[in-house]
Amino acid sequence: MRRVRNIVTAACAAATLLGLSSCSASGDRPDRAPRAAAPTETTETTERAEPSSGVDANPLPLPVQKYLLVPAEISAIKPATIILLNTCLQKRNVPPIKETTGKTGRRSDPDPYQVARRYGPIVKADVLTYGYHLPPTWLGDTTAPPKTSARQEAAMSGPSGCLAVSQKELTGGHPMDSPAARQISGKSFTESLKDPKVKAVTADWSRCMAKKGYSFTDPLQALSKADLSSPKPGGKELLTAAADYACKESTRLIRTWQQAETRIQDKEIAGQRSALEKANARKARILAKAEKIVARGG
Repeated sequence: MRRVRNIVTAACAAATLLGLSSCSASGDRPDRAPRAAAPTETTETTERAEPSSGVDANPLPLPVQKYLLVPAEISAIKPATIILLNTCLQKRNVPPIKETTGKTGRRSDPDPYQVARRYGPIVKADVLTYGYHLPPTWLGDTTAPPKTSARQEAAMSGPSGCLAVSQKELTGGHPMDSPAARQISGKSFTESLKDPKVKAVTADWSRCMAKKGYSFTDPLQALSKADLSSPKPGGKELLTAAADYACKESTRLIRTWQQAETRIQDKEIAGQRSALEKANARKARILAKAEKIVARGG
């Protein structure tokens, strides 16, 4: 059961442990484009850039984000999860999992729903430097995967294993955020693609790109054509991303798209507000419990 390494070393995997069905773009939008890769350690980095004032189109926040698990909350859960996991292992006379740090291993995803890039990259400084690749500043510190023995793996696996026991103890078997919120987030994206204003502005964007020598029907198609398996963006990708950014800015695509999703989400939230608020209250209780577990060390 090697997936436990991700739980201990990656914040995103902690969310999976706690009942999230997805820790990827699928939670928010159709999987129409590959996830952007991060440049390698040798790539020159810059300070994290705020959305350029030239773009009237910062896609954050969307109304449903109030009910979604955020990166800081995932990070807050991780140490409590490890404590409970190791407590369970020790009760079964199994050695605890030891965390190690280093420059190898997985990076934690600061945005499990990739909301900040659901319309493609929009931060000018990032686009010009990294193209469609994720900026290194978006990603957390690397943590080397801990080595786990067959005995530890056996103790953690199964419905009565320490992973399941730890999850139930911390969350009571409930998901950390609201499944309804994730459904609303995905539905609003899908429905927004049919919105007349979004379709019109997307056509404007496509014509703008055509004038620059590119044939794309929408920004997500442009993103899907980028070679994100490469360690860093090439010159062609940087030029394409810069054109993409300029056309988003001139057509006001992001602002229009965001407004369409906001209208859809507001309607959906109004019909499910009670359930969403209950889920948020439950999440707050779980986070408070996690804080107490860390404070007392177990």
